Amino acid sequence: MADTVESHLPEPSVAHRRLDVFVGTWHAEGESYAEDQRADEPRASAVPWTSEESYEWLPGRFFLLHRWDAMAGQRPFKGTEIIGYDEAQGGYFTRFFDNAGNHPEYRASVDKNVWTFTEPATRATVTISDNRDSMRSTGNGGSAEATGFRFATASRVASDSDITFAAIRRDEERKRHDARMVSDSAT
Repeated sequence: MADTVESHLPEPSVAHRRLDVFVGTWHAEGESYAEDQRADEPRASAVPWTSEESYEWLPGRFFLLHRWDAMAGQRPFKGTEIIGYDEAQGGYFTRFFDNAGNHPEYRASVDKNVWTFTEPATRATVTISDNRDSMRSTGNGGSAEATGFRFATASRVASDSDITFAAIRRDEERKRHDARMVSDSAT
């Protein structure tokens, strides 16, 4: 009897399986800007962003559970998100809950390897590398002008050598950033 019940369970669609690109553990680093600031503003005050993130399928493989533990400067940013696909509406959705009490609902879409997440006040774009080992994220306060956060990169964590490579890349990016800041202040 149990075999009969299990054989009638729905199967995840191709749209559900597209979420596989996120599954795994990720280490992200970049910059976070104050609300309503733009990265190209001379007085923009970016703080470093680091996070450890994991994505895993919930039973049935219809929904992803995304957890993160981040620091934006000295401020902790922790939370949980559920990502899924709504067959009836023909689109992806997310709902996240964080340690500041926020709980926005996002709609998401995908075009090739670019995922776009939107809600009335925020838009984020995540570009997955062709080999699925890294992603680059940008976000803003809902307009093209404002930049609320910007990841330099997020790398899939698989081994100690991967973590070392990410740290070397982060140091190189910080040196380039510091050089730009010195150059900008000299002009």
